[in-house]
Amino acid sequence: MAAVTRQQVERALRLGADLAPWLDALDKAEPPKCPFALPPRDEAVDQLARLGVTEPDLVELLQAIPNAEAAPEWWWLLERAHQQILTDIGHWNISPTLPVLPAHLGSLGRCFWIYVFQSTTEAVHRYHLEHNVPADISWHTLADLGLHVARYRRRNGVCGLDSLHWLGLHWRGELYRLGRLQFNPYVEAGAPVLGVHIAAGAPLDPAACDESFAAAPPFFDSHFPEHASKLVTCTSWLLDEQLADYLPASSNIVRFQRRFAVLPEMREHDDEFVRWVFDRVPASLDELTPSTRLERAIVKHLSDGGHWYLRSGRLEL
Repeated sequence: MAAVTRQQVERALRLGADLAPWLDALDKAEPPKCPFALPPRDEAVDQLARLGVTEPDLVELLQAIPNAEAAPEWWWLLERAHQQILTDIGHWNISPTLPVLPAHLGSLGRCFWIYVFQSTTEAVHRYHLEHNVPADISWHTLADLGLHVARYRRRNGVCGLDSLHWLGLHWRGELYRLGRLQFNPYVEAGAPVLGVHIAAGAPLDPAACDESFAAAPPFFDSHFPEHASKLVTCTSWLLDEQLADYLPASSNIVRFQRRFAVLPEMREHDDEFVRWVFDRVPASLDELTPSTRLERAIVKHLSDGGHWYLRSGRLEL
């Protein structure tokens, strides 16, 4: 196969000027250490299943895989994005460019980063094992990929992935799921803290949250001692105290937010509330059909002229 240039990739895939800095970075970066390859079909199915990907997304992913000979421009992108992820493993607190590819590229464009994350999974898993992270925690952490692929399908009706910055944390080894909750260490005012995040897909059970919060300090103390902390921060729509006006005190959401000392700062977040609860932002609230207490609360509050806010809180374990 003849060598492909960055300019040929840009022209063949009709990539716009907004992607030029990313293409330049891929072109100038260290070349791939070995040819890009995805596992054979049976191995791919097993690996994607471990990453939480289920039907019908498995079928679409297997059907969309490009061929190096038939699609050399795609292969150029895949092998260099693959190398980009490998290079970033273990480098925390960076924000690499992981762009969503334009819609005209169809299925392969939507699934592009799924293939890249899949192809680098074993390298991330090895990084975990080098830090003595148990294998079950490693795979549970990386299985967040499947949750976001499923969420993309709920919103769009097809296979794809667009939560790239978020999953970049997982693939740099910067975030870990410990039971119900996810934690990523960072530095605030010169001191380590643990950011906590709530993965989709399961009730926010208080007992399960207790176990996660109890597990976090010893986990980081053991595996990443330079990031150990008992101070937890959370920035989420779930901490909007207005939710307590609509939900009972016994609800999982209210019980979760009352763990935190909520800070006074707030940022209007209406669209994100609707997007997280309904998986889409409609042109009009009339398009929504709320069926749960939370869904009804979101719609009523907005219909009455109110706003929802992103709030931050702190918790000392």
